[in-house]
Amino acid sequence: MNILVTGATGFIGQYLVRQLRREGHTVRCLIRDKQRAIELFDTQNLEYVIGDITDKRTLANITSNISVVYHLAAIMGHDLPSESAFRKFREVNAVGTKNIAESCIGNSVQKFIYVSSTAAMGLLKNNPIDEKTTCRPVTPYQVSKYEGELVVKRLTDEHGLPGIIMRPSMVYGVGFKGDFLTIAKVAKTGFFPKIGFRKHLSPALYVEDLVDCLSTAKEKAVVGETYITSSEVSYELGRVVRIIAEQLNLKVRMFFVPKLLALLGAWVLERTSLLRGETPLVTVRNIRSATTDRVFDIGKAKRDLCFQQKMSLEDGLKKTIEYYESVGYL
Repeated sequence: MNILVTGATGFIGQYLVRQLRREGHTVRCLIRDKQRAIELFDTQNLEYVIGDITDKRTLANITSNISVVYHLAAIMGHDLPSESAFRKFREVNAVGTKNIAESCIGNSVQKFIYVSSTAAMGLLKNNPIDEKTTCRPVTPYQVSKYEGELVVKRLTDEHGLPGIIMRPSMVYGVGFKGDFLTIAKVAKTGFFPKIGFRKHLSPALYVEDLVDCLSTAKEKAVVGETYITSSEVSYELGRVVRIIAEQLNLKVRMFFVPKLLALLGAWVLERTSLLRGETPLVTVRNIRSATTDRVFDIGKAKRDLCFQQKMSLEDGLKKTIEYYESVGYL
């Protein structure tokens, strides 16, 4: 099978390309930096195309003779809402998605798999969350990923795009910094703040489990459907900290911080940083996000895609922490 992967040199893209090649498929990689691609992969069963999803002129014939498209190219970030931030994220995550999706229409593409994110749903409080839950995105990243989904849905309904939307929750693993690096750095101080009284439940899906599901989607996913892919359960922050501390051979004391005090401190830091033209280290939204439990219902992905989590949190964090240490992040 001939498969196109955008964002092929990104964290998830690297794993997906290697998985597809192991399965014997020929993979066309849409990239911006050929040297980086060569360092990551060799050329067996690979085709490199240099292009930019925001520039249609570089996408000519990008989906010709392609059966399945995995669209992963995106920009991430925790930027606060502003006109410039929305413009930056929309250009890549919404307009870029539209450009790639439109290139599939009228070609031989059988499935267009858009890798979105549960972030596109916003910060929700009614658990468990499933594909029918109303999305309420707020930040530029959240809004732009949701708008990318709307593009895929519209082109699927109106123009015959064989669109499928995948919504992974937080993904982690070897090769990516992510939130667990921040937690590990704080844990290394020997103290860890716990804000408020909630359990701080959050999912964490190891990258190889996600890639297995993405690979299965090319055969089993139903055109027009959306699938949430997440860990079987959501994990308490305290458990995550304990596992990381054990892996680092540290004793870490967790101490309580009233949520109201944390919100006030974040508000002051946010306003001060904005006045200085700087990016705040912590925002009010960061605190609200960190103290909101997230529990996802993955029943649909389990039924349709035979999705199952294989990597335990303990084993996944062990691999990830060892990676952090090996490259000098910790």
